[in-house]
Amino acid sequence: MWDVTWFHCSNPSDKDIEELVERYDLHEIIEEDISEVNTQDKVDVYDDSIFLVLHFPKFNQWTKAYYSNEFNIILWKNFIVSLTTYDTNHIDEIRKDYMEALENWREDFKMSPYYVLYMMIDVMYDKVLWALTKFKKDLAVLENKVFSISKMDETLIKSLMIKKRNAINMKHIMLPQQELLVELWKLSEKMYHGDLDVYFEDLEFKHDKIMSNIAIVTESTDTLFDSYNTVMTVKTNSMVSILTIVTVVVWIMTFLTWLYGMNVDLPWQNVHYTFLVLLWIMFLIWGGMLYVFRKKWWL
Repeated sequence: MWDVTWFHCSNPSDKDIEELVERYDLHEIIEEDISEVNTQDKVDVYDDSIFLVLHFPKFNQWTKAYYSNEFNIILWKNFIVSLTTYDTNHIDEIRKDYMEALENWREDFKMSPYYVLYMMIDVMYDKVLWALTKFKKDLAVLENKVFSISKMDETLIKSLMIKKRNAINMKHIMLPQQELLVELWKLSEKMYHGDLDVYFEDLEFKHDKIMSNIAIVTESTDTLFDSYNTVMTVKTNSMVSILTIVTVVVWIMTFLTWLYGMNVDLPWQNVHYTFLVLLWIMFLIWGGMLYVFRKKWWL
């Protein structure tokens, strides 16, 4: 099943890996790397092959988070083998189209493993750019919610935290590829005599665009999170101010009530309209303090 120009497998089993190693007599380092999850992007050059490890963000519909999908790619002179940790429909589709188009293509460079490598990276970069576009739209929705909230919203806080984590994860996944693309470009020039410069220039351009967009969404997420904290702080301070005003007003009325509730002789305590006078005094004090507070803080 390995006699193909391009073989691709998602989440290969131990048996698949053993068969691949035995079929192509792979180096033990390659066997170790494809058997275990590798946390670093790298490129290794052997006598007749190149081994490449790349990582791309994979979105989880349930957790709404991005995690790393590892690509292990082995290039020989006439064919290429790609292995991914998780299923990737984009790779399956372009592999199928590529195999069907081989008979009609006349350009030699399109029948090289380096062109296949370009296609794989290119389609994954397009996928990341699309994800970042959606990321920006989600932030616009969250921004409207932040400036329209009237109380603390746990769901909104969770959404902001997820976006913040996703931006950081995407940056950590994509940043190492900046130097790796340059190294791949140099290797392709040494090992393949065709002109693929324009394709690697395209990859570098898209990677720069990806990193710029990641920087934008990271800054936007941080700003939005700070805005949420500011809005909640303002609303909290406003509530504390209102409670302070109420406390002061009630304290004055409580003081008058307590004063005339003492069991001692007090002025006008035997006058029948003293109670009404006290009520008017309390209302005047209450109204006067509200007017002062309104002039000082509410306008």
